[in-house]
Amino acid sequence: MIFRTVLSRGLVVGLLALTFAGCDSTGPDGPSGPGPGPLEATLISPSGGGEASAVFELTGGVGLGSVSMVGGEVFYQHFGGSTRIVAVRDDPGVIRFQIWTDDLGQLPEVRVIQVADGENQLRTALSSYSVQVAPAGLSSQNPLGGTP
Repeated sequence: MIFRTVLSRGLVVGLLALTFAGCDSTGPDGPSGPGPGPLEATLISPSGGGEASAVFELTGGVGLGSVSMVGGEVFYQHFGGSTRIVAVRDDPGVIRFQIWTDDLGQLPEVRVIQVADGENQLRTALSSYSVQVAPAGLSSQNPLGGTP
């Protein structure tokens, strides 16, 4: 009788361990749940993406860290609960950068401060711009809005 109870408990614990061993927040496209990892932010432009540079302000999020960009340079500063980012492309195109966060489940709000076109002329109306923010690798599948 005691042997059967111990065997039953062992079997249940073993099955639970096997069930949860394959569970994590990393799917085939990369991290997607709470935990540390890179976020990708993409400027959605009414002109179709021919931008040369942009300035963003991020608020919220958890433990925002380093920022990187492919195809240009990015400058950033964290201060007082917000992060200011300046992204400058080598050639006009879609402005996209990645920022490290301590929690992919807590997305920051992103506000567009300024945009320059391919001729380095400042855009006068920013209300039609937005920023798509999602865990890196998922941004085209899971757009989460920022505010213009």
